[in-house]
Amino acid sequence: MTAQSQPFLHAAFTLTVEDFELSMDLRINTELVVIFGPSGAGKSMLLRTLAGLLTPDQGRIELGGQVIYDSSQRICLAPQARRIGFMPQQYALFPHLSVAENITYGLFRWPAAERTERLQELVSIMRLDHVIDRRPPEISGGEQQRTALARALAPRPSILLMDEPFAALDEVLREHLRQELVRLQRKFEIPILLVTHNLVEAYTLADRVVVFQAGRIAQEGTRDDVFRRPASPAIAELIAMNNVIQVKLDQRRSNEVELHWWGQKLLLQGEFPGHSGDDLTIGIRPEDIMIVRKESKPLRQEGDIFFEGILVEDQARGFDHRLTFRIQHAPENAAELIVRVPHPIFLRLILSRGDLRTLAVRPNTIHVFKPLA
Repeated sequence: MTAQSQPFLHAAFTLTVEDFELSMDLRINTELVVIFGPSGAGKSMLLRTLAGLLTPDQGRIELGGQVIYDSSQRICLAPQARRIGFMPQQYALFPHLSVAENITYGLFRWPAAERTERLQELVSIMRLDHVIDRRPPEISGGEQQRTALARALAPRPSILLMDEPFAALDEVLREHLRQELVRLQRKFEIPILLVTHNLVEAYTLADRVVVFQAGRIAQEGTRDDVFRRPASPAIAELIAMNNVIQVKLDQRRSNEVELHWWGQKLLLQGEFPGHSGDDLTIGIRPEDIMIVRKESKPLRQEGDIFFEGILVEDQARGFDHRLTFRIQHAPENAAELIVRVPHPIFLRLILSRGDLRTLAVRPNTIHVFKPLA
């Protein structure tokens, strides 16, 4: 988070709906924050609470220096008084209104000239000039998405909340609109809180990632903090750090540890938890494991470790391959490594099931999890 004495949004509250409790202490500045997590973790509930569609049991929400909810002072501003733009997952466009009427729907109190000027500005920015008189059923999914975004931005909100905004779109359109959203966030300098469970979206868009689990913030930080240094094996699973492995801590030295991993010694620099003889858990992203070409000698760097593995599964996904290698001389219950390689590299490696290949792992790609309290 950008260092500021006061966050632009500070939401500290609890809300119980049936048997689910959402407990928040969230601070954001003028940035694009991605709320990431599994279904049912409370992500959409957070947005609805901030927008005023749900009321917390207790707590306080302050936005841009204004208190919009405080249970102790009995403050609870109505949704229309909060200056929050909310874009729900299904867009909620009015099918009987034109694009122009949808965009200006919340501007009915504005003077006609200002309303027209704001409409023209947003239509130009969103490139909707050619569909301005059409109704939502008559335009494409991408045009509907841009219309919903224009409507959310029309009243000049203090913050924009977006709930799975690209979920219903094809991948080509998603890629284009992700770039558009980043451009718009920079142009308007507006904080955006975006909910997704899509890994690519989270990594592409986020200035900061907040991971939700069971109604709580499980981890927050920059995208690399979260994606390369998950706080727990459970979060590692969420962000596709597929290789989570038990190792033994053999020795401690000054600012380094020696680990025993599948019959090999692994030396890591830094401060790590545990004592000699303890079990530790490490994680490695699948794209950080290298496959050595058959005709090449490994380009060894100090500390690199190598395994011989047989390719037992190839999941081709168009742009890349998710490969499963069964490691030789490893414990039977922990003998696989998942590797991801782009399709062109896969072709150059000339891989096929049953191949025995050398895999290389560099120490600086290994994440050591802190023991759970």
